[in-house]
Parts: sequence; C-alpha cells; structure tokens
Amino acid sequence: MAVWTVKGGRHGEREDRCLEHRLVGGGWEQIPDLSNIPDKEALAALAQEAAPDWAARTRSNYVGQLWSLRERMKEGELVVLPLKTTGTVAVGRVTGPYAYRDDLGSDIKHTRSVEWLATDVPRDNFDQDLLYSFGAFLTVGRVNRDNAEARIHAAITGTPAPERVEADEDAPEAEEAIDPAQLAREQIRQQITETIAGHDLADLVGAIFEARGFTVTVSPPGADGGIDLLMGSGATGHESPTVVAQIKTGQAGIEQYRAIFGLKEALKADQGLLVAWRGFQGTVRREARAAHFSMLLWDADDLLDALFESYDSIRDDVRSRLPLERTWVLVPNAE
Repeated sequence: MAVWTVKGGRHGEREDRCLEHRLVGGGWEQIPDLSNIPDKEALAALAQEAAPDWAARTRSNYVGQLWSLRERMKEGELVVLPLKTTGTVAVGRVTGPYAYRDDLGSDIKHTRSVEWLATDVPRDNFDQDLLYSFGAFLTVGRVNRDNAEARIHAAITGTPAPERVEADEDAPEAEEAIDPAQLAREQIRQQITETIAGHDLADLVGAIFEARGFTVTVSPPGADGGIDLLMGSGATGHESPTVVAQIKTGQAGIEQYRAIFGLKEALKADQGLLVAWRGFQGTVRREARAAHFSMLLWDADDLLDALFESYDSIRDDVRSRLPLERTWVLVPNAE
C-alpha cells in the first residue's frame, strides 16, 4: 500500500487541529468542494477558473496534490505528519474519503480523516531516506521508498525493521520533490547525532550562547543536579539576561519541563531552557505557553536554527567538528 506525507503548515500552524480532529489536509481556499469532481482534468479546469492568478506551474503543482488528496490516497494507507511544533512525527491510517471542511479555518479546507497510530515518534526512529521523504516540499506527497510501510510501522512500534528491498525503478520519484535545504538539515542533524553525543551536546549549546555574547558555565559530566548550563551577560555571567539550561539527547516529557522550570525559579534566572534533541512529548509545549517569555524549548530543528544563526561567530573548535557552508536555493510553491 502507498505511504503519504501531509504537512501541517510551513510553521506547524495546522498540526494541533489535525491531531485533535483526526485528519490531514490543507487550505487551497480558492478551490471549492471537490466531492463531485469526476476526474483530474475537471479539477484542473476548476482550478484555472477559480484561481486564474496562479502561474501555470503552480496550478499544476496544486492540482496534483489536491487530486492525490481527493482520489489517489486510499483508506487504510499510512499517512505521515512531520510535527514542527514538537520535533517529532505523527503516523496514522486514512479512515475515510475526501471531505471539504469549512469549520477549521481557511488553511484546512480539503481533508481526509485519519486514525492516529502514534503522535510523538522521535525522528531518529526512522531511517535517513524516509526522513528525506518526510522533508519534501509538497504539502501532500507520496513516499517512494523501498518497503516504506513496513519500516514506518516498525519505527512506531519499536519492532525490528524488515530488510530493505530494491526500490521499484519505475516509481515516480519526482512526486517526493525533495527539498535540498531540508536534505542538508537532515544530513547535519545526522552528523550531530553520530558525533556530538551526550555531554558534548551541552557544550554545543553553550558555544551557541557564547557566540551570542553570553558567559557560559558548563557543568562537568556526571551528576549535575539537573543543570547543564548556567549562562548570563557580563564578564562573570551574573548579569541579566540569565539562563539556566538542561540538555537532553533523547525526548523530554512534562516532568523534565517542570524540573527545569523549578530550577529557573529557585535560581531566580530570567529564563529556563530545555533542549530535547529527539523532541517533546505532546503536553510539554502546551504547558510551556503559559511561561512563553521565561521558558525556551529547543528540539533538534530549533537548535539547528540557532546554530546556523550564530555559526559565523562560533568557536573554531565547533566549526572544525561541524564544517558548514551557507547555500541559497530556490523554494518552489508547495501550497
């Protein structure tokens, strides 16, 4: 059976609604209900009439995605929702036909219902080639990777992954529309996972804050009382803003969040920082919203963003371990 990816918005703005209402989909608000559209050609004609301002290539792109959502995606097939808001991945099965919704906002109109099988699977559970597919440009895309369904099922259940088989040479790889920028991020993420493990990850975070002008104290390896980094302004690091940080190479749940929040309060630091390389379990970010200005949460993507922003000023020893070069790429329309 086919495996699909559906994105929850460029910044994850649809993700909570997709999970809560058990569905996937997108906006394309210019396009009306497609329930009675007989074929892809009729959909193309409708798109040309409803959105004449779309460029021809953009229209073709959108029509292909909408037709996949409307017709090609079958009940029982797996669907993957990469979660930007938690740094994890949700996986479900399609449970119903196409449906047009007008009650969830302008960015979720065209939908398919889903039974979520898992909603906070760490990205590291998936093979690298699958992650490349999850990072495709398209809002709706097909995963054309060998034995993808069985491998994804193994990733969410913790069972041994099946042997990989040769991919079908006739598989339409173009459907994946791999994002080269996302591909580069996945490669950098993998390099950090393989070479900067354990306590070294705290040193990397500390180097990022040093590049931002902070004075950083890194706790030595071993028992640290829940504190990995103490950071502040000024020569001694005691001036505001002050930050206390805990760094996790795995996932972080609500207990870890409350622990660093408590340490921030006890030390009277301006901010607390919880870094979880493998992402956060669902309730963490929701609870953190109440402390938006005093608590920071970084998953792997957040850490990479901070690294890229500070890279030109970061210590030479970090740059030698992670030699990076800035590259500009053209981003096509996805939705």
